[in-house]
Amino acid sequence: MAALFFLPLIFIKNLSFPKDFKTLKILFIAALVNNVIPFSLIPWGQQYISSSTTAIVLAVGPFIALILSHFTTKDEKFTFMKFLGVGCGFFGIVILLADGLTKDISGFYGQIAVLLASFGYILSGILLRKVSYVSSLITSCTMFIFASIILFPFLLFSNSFDGINIFNESFYSLIFLALIPTAFASVLRIEIIQSVGVQFMSQVTYLIPLFTIFFAWLIFDEKADNIIYLSLFFVFLGLLIRNIKK
Repeated sequence: MAALFFLPLIFIKNLSFPKDFKTLKILFIAALVNNVIPFSLIPWGQQYISSSTTAIVLAVGPFIALILSHFTTKDEKFTFMKFLGVGCGFFGIVILLADGLTKDISGFYGQIAVLLASFGYILSGILLRKVSYVSSLITSCTMFIFASIILFPFLLFSNSFDGINIFNESFYSLIFLALIPTAFASVLRIEIIQSVGVQFMSQVTYLIPLFTIFFAWLIFDEKADNIIYLSLFFVFLGLLIRNIKK
């Protein structure tokens, strides 16, 4: 749906898709780690964990970004304080994972699935910096087309189309997910990554837990456990430490 939304805009703007193999290869891998894997792992994981827990695990993104970008870029190296912040933030996630392991093994697997999705998002950000010469609109649309092609064979062997109804709440939710947090957000994310870097962009994930805990309470009457607040404390403490200059 996101790709279909972009196609008319690309036609109006008279933009063209990349044709060189190097760019297409990068976008294909980015589609795999930014769309296919996270879009599969997060919904699967959320069958076993709450939305609040999902948000906390996703908040580990900046720490993954700090480590990966240190070894893969020339202008985003980490300092001792940033390294200390990474350790503190990871400790917050370890607390959450340990709690899930002791309570419910399926919940632990759900947390691991979301953690892998977060890793995929950060890895894709590093890849997208390598194609900064491509329009963010083209980059997003190409990734969504590749992701659709990759996922289509799996749909043929699933029951995804059984009893589908375009006039129900689930279908309208899919439209919203396709247009706002996928299509629209993708263009913004790529623009920011290409202009200020992966580390800066990844810090937006710190806002996810705050919004998620609030909306989960508002919409689903879902109350966060104390362990979630403890984990969130260490994650934010890690953010504070990694931004200390001296």
